[in-house]
Amino acid sequence: MASVQQSLEQVLRATLEECRDAGLFRSEVPEIVLSRPKRPEHGDFSTNVALVLAQKGGMPPRRLAEAIRDHLVDPEQMIGQVDVAGPGFLNFKIADAFWRRIVGEVLGHGDDYGRSPPRAAAPRVNVEFVSANPTGPMHVGHGRGAAVGDALCRLLRFAGWDVTAEYYVNDAGKQVEMLARSTWTRYMELLCAREPARGPAPPLPENGYHGEYVRDIARQLLERDGDRWAGSEAPADLGPLKAFAIEVTLAWIRETLVRFRVSFDVWFSEKSLHDSGALAAAIDELKARGLVKEEEGALWFKTTELETGDDKDRVLRKSDGEWTYMAADLAYHANKLGRGFGHLVDIWGADHHGYVPRMKAAIKAVGGRPEQLEVLLVQFVTLLENGAKVSMGKRSGKFETLDDVIAEVGVDAARFFFLTRRHDSHIDFDLELAKKQSLDNPVFYVQYGYARACAILRRATELGVTEAEYSPELLERLALPEELAMLRQLADFPTLTREAAEAREPHRLVFFLSELAQQFQSYYTRLQKVHGDTILPQARHRVGDWQAGWDFEKTRARLLWVRAIRQVMKNALAILGLEAPERMERLERPEAELEGEAPAGDGGAAPAPGGG
Repeated sequence: MASVQQSLEQVLRATLEECRDAGLFRSEVPEIVLSRPKRPEHGDFSTNVALVLAQKGGMPPRRLAEAIRDHLVDPEQMIGQVDVAGPGFLNFKIADAFWRRIVGEVLGHGDDYGRSPPRAAAPRVNVEFVSANPTGPMHVGHGRGAAVGDALCRLLRFAGWDVTAEYYVNDAGKQVEMLARSTWTRYMELLCAREPARGPAPPLPENGYHGEYVRDIARQLLERDGDRWAGSEAPADLGPLKAFAIEVTLAWIRETLVRFRVSFDVWFSEKSLHDSGALAAAIDELKARGLVKEEEGALWFKTTELETGDDKDRVLRKSDGEWTYMAADLAYHANKLGRGFGHLVDIWGADHHGYVPRMKAAIKAVGGRPEQLEVLLVQFVTLLENGAKVSMGKRSGKFETLDDVIAEVGVDAARFFFLTRRHDSHIDFDLELAKKQSLDNPVFYVQYGYARACAILRRATELGVTEAEYSPELLERLALPEELAMLRQLADFPTLTREAAEAREPHRLVFFLSELAQQFQSYYTRLQKVHGDTILPQARHRVGDWQAGWDFEKTRARLLWVRAIRQVMKNALAILGLEAPERMERLERPEAELEGEAPAGDGGAAPAPGGG
């Protein structure tokens, strides 16, 4: 479907082609750039296309702008007014009738309103996110990466991209080996406590994992294997313990992600790169290209020769023969390209900033282009409880798990709060605010707006107000400035989703929903207090012949308008992975208000979050 902006671009392109054919200018029709004027009285859209054309010769820009205005090709009469401003800017005001058509667009497309068609020529996109080491439960920082990554995948798909969501499992290397050693130590603690004759348990290794969850893994190991792994020292072959610990922690991670409404198309094992020979093959390719060197027994990747911004060469294999993370990551990204992905989006923690140029070097080294790798760095989250910071850290054992946060505030609040700001901005996550069942809570406020729309439509059915089919004539009853303003917001949704996807900014939908909910609540208040009207018949119209004097056509038009608002809110909530509740069970405001019969003196007003 074409957005209002796209429709206006088509009108202008046709107009400029006619102007060119009429000899008003001779150059090719340039790209048409539309912007939103800062002041509403200047119209809905503005363009400087006359100034651009004037630079290429011909008549003065203002005169050319006037000629464009006079030659408009607008068969659908979408433009209500066009003004020439300043040296040659064109300001357009869209006709009210065209805005009203948005109701039909929304209701006609339903859950697909705002969705872009498949981008046939676009590259397949791989979005890798979370990828938390399987060394313990997910913490709140992983939660933000999960919310951002999942919302981005949903948004990209909605905008027409072919997307694969992927989790990279770091199941090789020293961290999982340390998890295995820590598990064995806790296993021996449990065994020695049960059988004191075995003597004291060995101490936890230096830099071991202290969290209580390690004891949980050890308990499961003891239940499964009994004293099979007992001894004064850890087994020489930690492989079975490592595999067991990874299996348990990955199961926890998967369960948490399902609970958090995050799904992955691919779970990719780092260990598989070693076992399959993919890592060795990638290193051989670098050797063939002359991009490795051996110094002091170590193998180095000459990243500085690839001009991607890395300031020094990087070790691939240490002098003790151990492969570095860099080597595995290089092979992993070569594997992604080999699977046919033309664009790779990696979502990492902000502390990986220095890793970006070396991975771009890796992409270039294996035959890709550095620009095929796009890295989004997710800033840290500070978790606040009663105003105090909650400390986190797997090794110390002091951290707030994502499961704990979900249990405390719910999935919707957690996802919404993680998405309230751009991914590279720090977030203070206020647990007390997030779990409030009141309009001070921004996610509650947005869902309240959706529930109110549902309640109005339910109440209309109870009152016997029959639902009308969409028709332009009926929608002419929508004449209030507030009604038309909200139609403009609904019309922006297709452009918003497309641009938010291109910018990798799902948080824009949070802003959109918050503003839409605020405008809807404000409309409800102003309708009564300013315009002396209501959407539905009130009690005074049910005395005797209660239908007398009530404009049911206007009510039916407004109910279509409410349905359109509800649909767009539902679509935006779905992209963010949030529920669209039709009822709110624990409101701190009168139920009558939600059902469309506002208490006298309040007008059904719902203040903006925080009392604004």
